[in-house]
Amino acid sequence: MRVLKTGTALASGLALLGAALVGCTSSSPGTKTGAAGAGSQGSAGASAGATGTAGMTAGAAGANGAAGSAGGSTGSGGTGNTGGSTGVAGSGGPAGNGGGAGATGTGGSTGAAGAGAAGSTGAGGGSVGPTTKTLPTGMSTGCGMSPPAGDNANGFKVHNLAVPACGTGAITPKCVAPLFAPGGRLEEKNGAYSFVARNYAVQLPTNYDVNKAYPLMIGGGGCGGGATESGGGYNAGQGAGDAIRIGLSYTSSQSLGCFADGGNSCAITSADDAACVNNPEVPYFYAMLADVESKYCIDKSKVYLGGYSSGGWETYTLGCAAADVLAGILPVNGGLRNHRPACTGPIAALMVTGANDPDNPVGPLVMDTAYTPGNLTAMTVNSDIASLDSNGSAPARDFILQRNGCIGNATAMYDAAYPLCVKYTGCPVNAPVVWCSVTGAGHQNLSYMNVNYYPSTGANSLTWNFLKNLKP
Repeated sequence: MRVLKTGTALASGLALLGAALVGCTSSSPGTKTGAAGAGSQGSAGASAGATGTAGMTAGAAGANGAAGSAGGSTGSGGTGNTGGSTGVAGSGGPAGNGGGAGATGTGGSTGAAGAGAAGSTGAGGGSVGPTTKTLPTGMSTGCGMSPPAGDNANGFKVHNLAVPACGTGAITPKCVAPLFAPGGRLEEKNGAYSFVARNYAVQLPTNYDVNKAYPLMIGGGGCGGGATESGGGYNAGQGAGDAIRIGLSYTSSQSLGCFADGGNSCAITSADDAACVNNPEVPYFYAMLADVESKYCIDKSKVYLGGYSSGGWETYTLGCAAADVLAGILPVNGGLRNHRPACTGPIAALMVTGANDPDNPVGPLVMDTAYTPGNLTAMTVNSDIASLDSNGSAPARDFILQRNGCIGNATAMYDAAYPLCVKYTGCPVNAPVVWCSVTGAGHQNLSYMNVNYYPSTGANSLTWNFLKNLKP
């Protein structure tokens, strides 16, 4: 298994592909067709995809999974049968590129049952979710209250957190699924910590005012820290008084010290990948956010999330599953697993990746095909797809373009100070997508021509300005 490594500057940080394109063109079509998806099919959407000429001969989704992209479900009245979802066995099923082919099929994305709200997907992939969303607004319940003792602006204070288990009731994004709960086969422990006993850390802004609603900047770092090592893994470049800062922590995933995301960091083996559609990081996030909003003064329309490496995987996953409460995400050198929770809507995103990163490749990775940018042999590519449960970060980007309702794949320079970053011009103004692929960069050093694209320390106009300028 390829371990999600921590950068040199983040050794004590926190740890942490997409479905078919509907409104946007995929960056690369696939080459082979997988077997029929084993996922559940909506009552209407599935038949339309099955009749699509190109949908039955899908792209990268079919190429990369035993259970491919032919006839992905869209639920009752989905957004159109795009062939995007996959079966349980499709390790690369929802790579997003197979779906692109489906969309061009005769009965693809405009199938007869294509109208209505987004539907459900098969067990191997998260649904696209709504193409519009309304974020929570207003001040949190913690406004006007003194912060807990010990919280300050000079460093992080750790707070323990209880995350509810689902028990015998329905599995929801707000509770830990039985497989990951105490006694479950995929339960993980680190001392007193588990998926239902977590923690997070808080750093207050300078001159914290209990009656002022602040943005909330949540971050997660790479693998290698401990269960209570919160905070230092990600910095969005905000000023000391700009936001309340939260550091996410992880239960030492498979003794590697990572978030329970990204390949075998969630599943013990690839055979357990299907369980990751109920990823335990999602209820952790919602429980953390509720606790923070009850204790601190938060502007609920300005909740942001970023992360590096394992924290980047965490950011991609939560940017899908918790898009209903997140205004924007900043993943760095991460990826989105193929078996993932359902999405809750579009998300504004600025993504940074090393163009030659061998640990979290850009891709799209294709089975039995060498990947030159990361110097990966065909055998290594096959191993990466299986161990990471992902075809790369480019399909994760493409899935966001789809969810945001972007049209086409035209780009323009985003910021002259960061010339490698491009903005997709066909995206809605309130759901922008920016992609920064750093030439020659690997997993750790994300600088090019004396420009640093990763805000590990100090002020950084790239990422924080992106968040500040988001439209409601």
